[in-house]
Amino acid sequence: MKENRYNWLFAAGRLIGFVTLAAPAILILAGLVLLPAYARWQHAEYEKECLATACRESAAMITAQQRLIEDLPDNEVLTKRLAMAQGELSPENEHVSSTGDRPLRPPPDVIPPIHYPRPAPPNDVLMRASVRLANPATRRGLLLLACGCMLTAMFLFAPPDRRRDDGDDIATA
Repeated sequence: MKENRYNWLFAAGRLIGFVTLAAPAILILAGLVLLPAYARWQHAEYEKECLATACRESAAMITAQQRLIEDLPDNEVLTKRLAMAQGELSPENEHVSSTGDRPLRPPPDVIPPIHYPRPAPPNDVLMRASVRLANPATRRGLLLLACGCMLTAMFLFAPPDRRRDDGDDIATA
C-alpha cells in the first residue's frame, strides 16, 4: 500500500516536471509559427481599414463635386464667382478687390479635401513580439531553446521502465 502511494507521488512529480519544461517549449514553438502569420494578418487588416477610409474620403469628394455641378446652373452667385475665379471675368458694374496676393475665399470650384481620421496602426504585445521574432538569429536561437527544453523534459521525466530485468534478455539460438 505504501509503495503504491509513493509510485503515485513519483508519477505526479514526473508529470509536474515534464509540464514545467515542455509547456514553455510548446509555447515557444507556437509563437515561432503563429506570430509571423498574425503580424501579416494585422497588417493586412490595417491596410484594409486605411483603404476603406480613403474610399470614404473619395466618395465624399465625389458627392461634393456632384452637388457643385448640380447647383451651378441655378445659383447666380456661384456662377459669377466661378467665372471670376477661372477666367478673371467680372460684371462691369462690380469691382472685386483682393488683399495681397491671395483671395479672401478659395475659388468656388475648389472643394477643400475631406479627411476622415486614419485608423491606428496595430501595436499590441503580439505585434511587438513578432517584430522581435523577425530576426532569423532570434528565431533560430528560440527554436534551439525549445528543442532543448523538449528533449530535456522527455529524458529527465520519462516514466520508469516497467520491465524487470530478470536476466532473460539473452537471446537463445
